[in-house]
Formats: sequence, C-alpha cells, structure tokens
Amino acid sequence: MNKFTTDQLTTGLIILLLIVFAELTVFNNGGAFLLIISGFLLYFSFKKRNKIMFWVGCFFAFLAVLNVTSLRLFVIATLIYMLYKQYKKPQDDIIVDGAAFEKGAIHKNDLIGSISPPLEAYKWQDVHIQRFLGNITIDTTQTILPVGTSVITIRQSIGKVTVVVPYDIPFRLQYSTILGEVKLPGKPSKRLMNENLLITDGEADGAKRKLVIHVATWLGDVEVVRQ
Repeated sequence: MNKFTTDQLTTGLIILLLIVFAELTVFNNGGAFLLIISGFLLYFSFKKRNKIMFWVGCFFAFLAVLNVTSLRLFVIATLIYMLYKQYKKPQDDIIVDGAAFEKGAIHKNDLIGSISPPLEAYKWQDVHIQRFLGNITIDTTQTILPVGTSVITIRQSIGKVTVVVPYDIPFRLQYSTILGEVKLPGKPSKRLMNENLLITDGEADGAKRKLVIHVATWLGDVEVVRQ
C-alpha cells in the first residue's frame, strides 16, 4: 500500500480540526474531546511506533464517531467538499529564477508585502522568504553563485519547497518540520515528523562555492534537484 503524501496528511489534519471546531462551537458536543484525545494518541503512536497507543487512539476515534449524528455527517461532508474545491484552485506559487534575480525580487514576505531593492541582472543575493501557504521554487542555475557561501532561508507554514542546484555546487540542507518529506539527489525520500534534519551533499571541503539551505515549515515537503 502506498504511503500517504504530505498533502493528503495535511488535508486530513485540516478536516479533523474542522470537525473539532464544529463539534465544540456549533453543536456543543463533548464528543469532540474524544477526537482530540484520539488525535494525540495516534500522533504519539506514530512518533514512538507504539501499537498499543495506536489501537487505543483508534478506540477513542470510534467512540467519537458514535457521537456524530447524520446531520453532523452532512456538515462534515460539506466541509470536505469545500476543502476539495479550495485545493483545486490554482496556487499562487513563488518562483525565483533568472528573471527574478534580474528584477531583484529575492526578499519576499507575503505577510507585510515587502520587496528588496532592484539588483544587477542575474547577480546573486542571499534569498530570504517568509510565506504562509503555497509552493516555492528557487532555481540557482539561473544565476552565478559568488565565491564563498551563499544562503537560502525559507520559513513557511504549508507548502512544498523546491531548490534547483548546479551539479558542481556542494550544499548543506537544514530542514525542520512538524510533518513533511525530504527528497535529495540520489537518496531515498525520508518522512519527518516533528524532526530536524541536517545533511550535506557534495565535497564541501576546499570548494570555492557552497550553498546553505535553511527551510522551516509546519506541513510541507522539501526537494533539492541537481541540474
């Protein structure tokens, strides 16, 4: 059986939060606390690989479902449909490539809408991005990395981060997430749950140019591609 993707797990978590919110605020049903308890038990069962905790969590989830009436199931189905339609909308992605380097759109903060001053065409400047939702793609092959260490820093809540790196540039990735998956060149993908990852690819010792990538997300994958 194929494992769930991060997007699917994120969708499931959002649906669970919607159910808890509806039960507590609209229906004033204490059964929502059973969902909260089951959620914590299932989370720690995956974290600690504890089968007993997993089945206890499933039992509490079953008790919670018994407290949901047909009307509540209808409301839940409506929320799921709305969530599905929302995910089908085109995403507002950030793409940092040659054109972006030329325009100087390297520093971006969607919360306050700040943009850095213009840069010289294709001149590298360290990338700093803060974002709540969406996908981010940074293509460093469209610029010339200077001698020394270049830095990419990305902080966002939900979404995938893709970084394209030249073949001859060694990089170090520091990735922290609540739930996400990391994909690196020539290595199997790895699922992280409330973990930090520090990994180096390429011969960094003696290299004139190096790339350091810092990524922090709540729910999101990271992929580094060499071209």
